[in-house]
Amino acid sequence: MVTGMENQDRFLEMLREMVEIAHAQQDRLTKEEIGKYLNGQELTEKNLQAVYHYLGENQIMVEGYDFVPEPIVNMANSSVKKEKKEKDGKKETQKMTRREANMRLYRKEVEQLSGNLEKEEGLVLAFLKGDLSLKNEIVEKYLQKVVELAKKYRKRSVPLDEVIAEGNVGLMMAMQIVEKNREEYILPDGRVDTDKFFGTLEMEVVHAMESYIDEMTESKDWEHTMLAKANLLHEAVKYMTEEMGRMPTIGELSEYTKISEKEIKELSRLSKEL
Repeated sequence: MVTGMENQDRFLEMLREMVEIAHAQQDRLTKEEIGKYLNGQELTEKNLQAVYHYLGENQIMVEGYDFVPEPIVNMANSSVKKEKKEKDGKKETQKMTRREANMRLYRKEVEQLSGNLEKEEGLVLAFLKGDLSLKNEIVEKYLQKVVELAKKYRKRSVPLDEVIAEGNVGLMMAMQIVEKNREEYILPDGRVDTDKFFGTLEMEVVHAMESYIDEMTESKDWEHTMLAKANLLHEAVKYMTEEMGRMPTIGELSEYTKISEKEIKELSRLSKEL
């Protein structure tokens, strides 16, 4: 296809750049845009058809060109992808249904196990004096409190069951702290220092929950940042194409948007995968 061209490597690089830039503008190109980008290249109609086909193989839609994939194999791959997408959608729905059902079941079990631990000073005191077999009973009676604390984070866009699970981990950590320092939770008159004991439990539970939520939020913030950059690239490609009369190179996009060439390529790859 490139016989007679002065620089075959440069032409192939231009094709790759065209694919990456197209990913930044919703995987669509017009024949006019392609012609402007390849300005200066001596291409026959057959050559152009080959370029359009190459773009189609890279999931780029060329307006006015009907991409026909290679028979059998590509058709099978397309069918598999469609089937996988449908199955993934069903699995996600089933996952949410199971999650809700499991959450209801867990709450029911917790309500049966839990009690008002704050009214059972004798149980806590016996544990602090050395009866470590009571540890699980104390944990069970505090589980309902963990659920109540987790409900305060409902508006944080993190699944409640995951927050509760992290809170339970924090509860176990708290009990380990208390177990190692049992004497510190007994007052001079022999009673339980309830403020310190329950304060330790709640502090560790809340810390575990908030650490997890912060971690998840940072992950979501990163996704939002990447989406914003992808949108910026999309708008930049449209604007620069109109201004320059051709599609910009990755280097020109990088200079205009202040996004590194490496990150532009990464954003293009992510857009393609999504």
